[in-house]
Amino acid sequence: LDEDSQDVAVNIQCYDKPVRAQCVAENARGRWAFKAPGNVQVKNDYGDLEITCKVNYFPQFTVNAPALPSWNFAGNILLGGLVGAAYDLHNNTGLKYPETINITSPTCK
Repeated sequence: LDEDSQDVAVNIQCYDKPVRAQCVAENARGRWAFKAPGNVQVKNDYGDLEITCKVNYFPQFTVNAPALPSWNFAGNILLGGLVGAAYDLHNNTGLKYPETINITSPTCK
């Protein structure tokens, strides 16, 4: 793992149960397909990491994870009122994406 890339764990849940999905993570430096729940190795960038997922029988959805100073942020961000992304950061240098992104499926009602 070189300095400008990192592993990101993506979990999709509905009522605290894991949901399987086909996903793509994308930023200005590339595009990476993966299955959630699972890990994806991405290249770091100053822009958001856009994660688009498709759960069987439901429309696809997209969430954005901002690149953040890893020493300056830990918390929970609500995206669009539908999707909560919980961020768990460790001490690293520069801008990093959250190491774990927990998404509540917007199709979960």
